[in-house]
Amino acid sequence: MASYYYLVATLPSLRYDGTLPFTTDAFLALCKDQVSNAHYLLLEQAVEGVASMHHFLSRYQHFADMVKKELTEARSKKLSLSDPSYRNDGEKEARISDIVRQALASDDVLQAEMLLIKLHWNYLDELSALHTFDIEGLLSYALKLKMLQRKSLFTREEGNAEFKRLFSNIQTEIENN
Repeated sequence: MASYYYLVATLPSLRYDGTLPFTTDAFLALCKDQVSNAHYLLLEQAVEGVASMHHFLSRYQHFADMVKKELTEARSKKLSLSDPSYRNDGEKEARISDIVRQALASDDVLQAEMLLIKLHWNYLDELSALHTFDIEGLLSYALKLKMLQRKSLFTREEGNAEFKRLFSNIQTEIENN
């Protein structure tokens, strides 16, 4: 099992409520020469969301799929859609159901998204608890970095600008019809 003591020691720590220290692309560039080719490919798969047979990534991806299926079923119920393809007949976890229920009950879309991101973050904490200096620790770091990168996009200014752009497009469309 390869250990990456030096690499991990040079990385800034990540906190859910912290800022993005650098992008996933910068992280991959940093890892390129410091990890094996096989481990670099795993890191790329993690960042790109590609399905993997690696035990750590497959467990995380299974969890993410469970969240996605639970969201699909809950949203379809909320919209009174009864198509069987929306039903979650797979494995379920109470914590996923609880967070999905809280997220869908929220009137604040950003708060709902943050609940879901925090759910994923906490699962990665559990999954990587004893993996600090190995590839699993780096995979967890990459996935958390990806989450922080997503969170960094949620700024009030950009949100207001996007809302104004969409509202303007709707007004123009109404005026043209």
